[in-house]
Amino acid sequence: MGKSETRKLQQTGGSTFIVSLPKPWVVQNGLGPKDQVKIEWRPNGSLRIIAEAASVRRRPEIDIDLDDTAKPFLLEYLIGAYLSGAQLIRLRTKTHFEKEVRKILRRFIQTTRGVEVISESEKTIELITMLNPQDMPLLSSINRIYLLISSSMRDVSDALIRNEIIDIEDATEKEKEVDALRLLLERQTGQILVSASMSNTFGTDRWEAAELTNIVRSMERMGDHAYSIACLASELPIPSDLDPEAMPLGALPLWQSSFKLLMSNLRKLRISEVQKTKGMITTMIKTLDAYEEQILRGVSDDVQAALFYDKLSEYIRRMLAYTSDMAESLINIHAYRNNKEVILPDIMR
Repeated sequence: MGKSETRKLQQTGGSTFIVSLPKPWVVQNGLGPKDQVKIEWRPNGSLRIIAEAASVRRRPEIDIDLDDTAKPFLLEYLIGAYLSGAQLIRLRTKTHFEKEVRKILRRFIQTTRGVEVISESEKTIELITMLNPQDMPLLSSINRIYLLISSSMRDVSDALIRNEIIDIEDATEKEKEVDALRLLLERQTGQILVSASMSNTFGTDRWEAAELTNIVRSMERMGDHAYSIACLASELPIPSDLDPEAMPLGALPLWQSSFKLLMSNLRKLRISEVQKTKGMITTMIKTLDAYEEQILRGVSDDVQAALFYDKLSEYIRRMLAYTSDMAESLINIHAYRNNKEVILPDIMR
């Protein structure tokens, strides 16, 4: 059956217009006479028909043949299946599941949210996603990512200032949780893009869902660089002359305040604040660029300290750049919300 059809309107009773529904669609959804369908009027003027009384239950499933899947790419394939919205992932093999495959499966389950093994035999393993989309609102998950990244960066900053040992295990756990939440959010926004009914479930439309995905990816990159700073401080000695008010560490307060302000604008957009913040970030990025150039051109007796400062500046600069990307996405959302369709006069058609 095609994705679209053209049908003629008919008038009945003098004031009511009717249009027939395609029979294959009615049969596919298990509908019959007197069953009700929901009609939604979309913001762009189109109508959407939802088979609320459908008796047919569906579940997205993916089968993975391990004999045709290269083991180095199995984790990526599993994550792809998860992001696609599959509720059931079934793995098959003609022989048996090797130890390496089981290790990859455990890592996949740890990397995602709500995935459990529900059935296992010698040649088949079935995994199911138990999480109900409504149990994890989009903005709540995004806020959780913000809290994890902010907390991780605050801990790292405090350790740098006090010249203390970084708790790399805690930083690693937070990094893993951020990655898992990012995958969950990409799965959810993907479901919104594929299924119009999911838009109501999550309370956002498809266009904004795409921009939210961009925001989440920017945040996840910030988390990556926060983790990189933690690794840097655990691998190289922290310079004794590290000044929290001088570059590059002096740029962190701007990143922290900007990140917090942009997060508050996710719920209620104040576009002038976003624009002002983006301008301040751009200026700070240029300052850090100049600082790194100065390190490269300078001659230092302490090569390790110079390397530390250069890498620290790079990571903070990249965090600011991704914060700027987040601001751009918010500006895009603001423009979209203010975009209105108008009826053109006949002379312009």
